[in-house]
Amino acid sequence: MKSIQKYKFDEIEVFQFSFKLPGAIKLGVHLFYIDGLLIDTGPSRLRKEILQTINSLSVRQIFVTHHHEDHSGNLKQLQLIFKCPIYATPSCCLMMKKPPPISLSQKIYWGERPPFFDLTPKDNKIETDNFCFEIIPTPGHAVDMAVLYEPTKRWLFVADLYVSYTINYFLESEGMAQQIDSIKKVLELDWDFMFCSHNPNIKCGRNELESKLKFLEKFYADVAELYQQGLTARQIFSKLNFKEDWAVKLSSGGNLSKMNMVKAVIRDEGRKA
Repeated sequence: MKSIQKYKFDEIEVFQFSFKLPGAIKLGVHLFYIDGLLIDTGPSRLRKEILQTINSLSVRQIFVTHHHEDHSGNLKQLQLIFKCPIYATPSCCLMMKKPPPISLSQKIYWGERPPFFDLTPKDNKIETDNFCFEIIPTPGHAVDMAVLYEPTKRWLFVADLYVSYTINYFLESEGMAQQIDSIKKVLELDWDFMFCSHNPNIKCGRNELESKLKFLEKFYADVAELYQQGLTARQIFSKLNFKEDWAVKLSSGGNLSKMNMVKAVIRDEGRKA
């Protein structure tokens, strides 16, 4: 079952595309359109709904926050429709030429993510007729991820930096220390309104992001303390009474799991040695 919701906040048009597979949780993604700029392209699983919904917009440029399949799944199709430049960080441009493989669960939920060779690198700012968005690298969830910050309107488009104030699983490729540092970086900025790709929390975003920072810092500290005592990842997982979402872990071939969060801390601690 698929659904589409549209609403407006200030000059921003927000589009929520969601779906639910039998026996699974509801998943969704948000696209944002401001003054000719479209932020992200959504997953290929929702391609028909996305293209039908936004093809009437006057899109003059697109920015892709990072290479993950729920953000980059419709690059080629949108380029054909709008014939406009598509920007991303330099690292995202490189990754999209040969994207890393995705798990079975990612393919089932979000769809394929084919290579794309026509991204234009941007690492400073994106300008529209009326606004100027600063591009701020925020690695951790993805090495190439960036947020967009409009200081005059005090808007912050955080991609997947937030999602929720607690996290129950990580991708194998995610970094814990990097995420903590990235959240600290954006909390130093002067903003009022947060637009997350999965959970916008527009008017209470700062409190929510601060809560996530506290959660990640505590998780890191608890795991790091036991690691320094010589415990293995499995022993730490058991000692802290963590629970695994086995449906997620098994369907992803281990690419998504809570254990990956523990291993991410251990990797970060190992780099300090």
